[in-house]
Amino acid sequence: MRILFDVFNMTLNEYIVRSLGKTPQEQAINFLAKPFGAPTFTEFWQYWNPVWSYYLRFYCYRPLRKFFSRAPAALATFLVCGLAHDLPIGALAYFSTGRPPLFTLTVFFALIGALMLFTEKIRFQFAFVPVGFRWVIHVAVLALFFQLAVWMTARQG
Repeated sequence: MRILFDVFNMTLNEYIVRSLGKTPQEQAINFLAKPFGAPTFTEFWQYWNPVWSYYLRFYCYRPLRKFFSRAPAALATFLVCGLAHDLPIGALAYFSTGRPPLFTLTVFFALIGALMLFTEKIRFQFAFVPVGFRWVIHVAVLALFFQLAVWMTARQG
């Protein structure tokens, strides 16, 4: 896997500039252009939401890497991300309806993390695909995996 940059030796501001650009205009354009134009699923997630990504890498992935190889640490980071998205939604749902949370986003992020690791393993990329079609691929994969997560968790509820 190609390392885009050494995030562990950067401040948050340096990380954002490196991920999205220096000016607010560059950052606004690159906020979607870089991840959705990425030639691999791994690069998509390296560019997606740089602020959240920075904290996940520094406070979750990096400590996990001290004990685990890349794949388990990355998958656990995706699970933590899913839980961080699900817990506030689940708590609101529980307190308003009394029903336990379904953890749909946790399942979604687990599926996405597994896809990312699998495509890394087989060295799958679509660099040869025009950038506009990469957007279609990323959106389609996100939508498909979200629907799969909804289907999987709805069966539990």
